[in-house]
Amino acid sequence: MGLSLAVLAAVETGGYVSWWKPIPVFIVMLVWARLLTWIDKDTIDAQLPRIPINVGLLLWGILAFAIFFLVPGYAIALPVLVVMLGLELAVYLGIRNQKVGLKDLGKQFNEFIEGLKPGKKVKAAPAGQIGVVGAKGALMPVPDAEDPERVSYDAVQTLLTEPLKKGSERVDVAPTEGAVSVKYYVDGVSYPGTSVDRNAAAGAISYLKLAAGLDVEDRRKPQSGMLKLMLDGKRQELQIQTAGSTAGEFMRLMNDPRKRLTVALDDLGFTPEQLEIVKGAVKDNAGVVLIAAPKGQGLTTAMYGIVRAHDAFLTHIHTIERAPEVELEGITQNKLPAQATGTEEAKMADWVVSQEPDTIVCTEVTDPKTAHYLAQFGAGGKRAYVGLRANNTFDALSQWRKLVGDDALAMKGLSLIIVGRVMRKLCMACKAGYKPDPETLRKLNMNAEKVTELYQARTQPLRDPKGRPIPCDFCQDLRYKGRTGVYEVLVVDEDVKQVVTGGGSTNQLKQVFRKQRGKYLQEAALQQVEKGETSVQEVLRVLKGDGEAGAGGGGTSPRSGPRSAPRAPVGGPVG
Repeated sequence: MGLSLAVLAAVETGGYVSWWKPIPVFIVMLVWARLLTWIDKDTIDAQLPRIPINVGLLLWGILAFAIFFLVPGYAIALPVLVVMLGLELAVYLGIRNQKVGLKDLGKQFNEFIEGLKPGKKVKAAPAGQIGVVGAKGALMPVPDAEDPERVSYDAVQTLLTEPLKKGSERVDVAPTEGAVSVKYYVDGVSYPGTSVDRNAAAGAISYLKLAAGLDVEDRRKPQSGMLKLMLDGKRQELQIQTAGSTAGEFMRLMNDPRKRLTVALDDLGFTPEQLEIVKGAVKDNAGVVLIAAPKGQGLTTAMYGIVRAHDAFLTHIHTIERAPEVELEGITQNKLPAQATGTEEAKMADWVVSQEPDTIVCTEVTDPKTAHYLAQFGAGGKRAYVGLRANNTFDALSQWRKLVGDDALAMKGLSLIIVGRVMRKLCMACKAGYKPDPETLRKLNMNAEKVTELYQARTQPLRDPKGRPIPCDFCQDLRYKGRTGVYEVLVVDEDVKQVVTGGGSTNQLKQVFRKQRGKYLQEAALQQVEKGETSVQEVLRVLKGDGEAGAGGGGTSPRSGPRSAPRAPVGGPVG
């Protein structure tokens, strides 16, 4: 008995429990709980089944912690716990990717990282209200009800809350008869906003001009600056432009135009085959490349995406641009006034050529002398990117030949023609599937045996389990979210040059295009329809008015074929 007591006395108390081992487990538990909270909210935004997913994740997490306590050895149990919880997150992201994709999560992550950076912090505005950040970086206080500025503050809320919540890239506040109205643009499409009386709107514009550091008293002279707003805890940086007239003061807000023009080459929307051709042209860096699109159809974005694929620090690049919206790192941007004449454009082109760069980018050529200078530059073994406003490949080629005025020179250095459009993508969270009829598929040149389902924007509201209409938080009930490009790409090889210099017809050029296995705009667009990325109706909207040339003349066209396609979904499921 005495020996037993002696042994027990020799055992150091507290030696059975490690003080540090619960800490990593507690951290893992906190991270897991935070992830469950985020997933719970995200399932609502992405229109995923909230309750089944939450229950499944909770049960899996309980199982993971149970296994942690059963596995012998802390060094094994903790990694098993982390792997199981990581697998849980991976499964959810896989489900989400199939439904709506993951690209929008990058924006959320960037906003989170920005919030961690040191610097001046801005308090969040009241929930659902727009907070205006003043010139000194502090949130401007909400005026009291009796404050004369309260009317202006309330007008700001009325005019801008809906456009900013819906992710508009541009908001126009313009005087109309007896009032001031709002028009805002999301993914290139305009939507009507609310209206307020002129006095309140004038106060709202002055309120925002003050925050941007502009001259509030001058209501006639054009002014521009930067403005920071807060909505639902998120900061938005906008370019503000104002100008006055006899009708009143006009205001335009551009939501961070730099993001719109910073799309990488791989993300422009080229097919794998087209992307390989374009990357080859970038590497070759010789000859003239025509890049064309109608106004508002992504010409500048495409040109910037392609020129950014060059190494600007190893390649001497000059641009010729009318009032460029963003700065291109490592590239010399030569700026023309927005209303520059053809003579001014040609003079600038002549000077830029004299600087002997490796690459010249002219975002829009309108003057024959400019075209002549660039054609000579490209024929001399250097690269010239030339922007044109054209509907299709053959229209772009015709414009280029006419501008240069000499087919031999126009074709000598010409190496590639790229013509594009941008289309809205259906909201992956709320798009509606339907079974197309065989006749519609035939008109669209689709295989009825392979294509059993197409998608369209829903025509009915989403409803909760009790049948009450609810908005789609993922697209803010606009039915579409995001845009992608579709392109025609023609390699100007010897066959193309022989047809042109030999006086051949457009039909002969089309035969060469088919020989290269090129896809017309409509065919590229309908590929996106077949994948469920967009709708037939969106293709018709984008290609409307192009006629046969706009579709490349490749079989069907909006005029001859798919124009009847929107009738097919009627009566089908609309969600």
